[in-house]
Amino acid sequence: MYFDVHSHTQHSTPDTLVLRHQYPLTADTSEPFSVGIHPWYLHNWEEQWQALLPLAEYPNCWAIGECGLDKNASAPWSLQQEIFHKHIALSETLRLPLIIHCVKAYAEIISFRKQTRAQQLWVIHGFRKNLAVAQSLIAHGIALSFGEALLRDPKLLQLCRSLPPEYCFFETDDAQISVREVIEKYYFGTSSPAKL
Repeated sequence: MYFDVHSHTQHSTPDTLVLRHQYPLTADTSEPFSVGIHPWYLHNWEEQWQALLPLAEYPNCWAIGECGLDKNASAPWSLQQEIFHKHIALSETLRLPLIIHCVKAYAEIISFRKQTRAQQLWVIHGFRKNLAVAQSLIAHGIALSFGEALLRDPKLLQLCRSLPPEYCFFETDDAQISVREVIEKYYFGTSSPAKL
């Protein structure tokens, strides 16, 4: 069984379990999903938050997110931090993992982890940074998820393989690929899309 920890486009199949991110927020809860407010879309966060809370309590809600911090986003930095903190608190209350979108804010993510003393699993999705950043995150109990970039970046593949496997997850995000391709690249150095 393959596991796709974060997807906007894929659905579960007989051999692949997909944790589908629900955006926009809907009540389609027939398969495992996550709910969160992306830092790009905070303009009506209060309305989104009210829609998110009941969905987060569904049995098939397996994670909170994607949420996070993005220094390239137009939303005010203080608002991003406030909303991220709300997601952390919800993750801790419901004892669910947190799927994190992070752009140029890894130090701040680590700081939030330490300040809140969060106990739930945190996963940085779509990780593409260097070994030093990866090791710093892992040292604070934050896991990493790798996606399509693993198929075309030999340095990232080497980095991923050098990390403790319990801190590595795989995803499709919004790419039109199978998570099986990503996982096979990690384990075997090749992907076999023709066989999928």
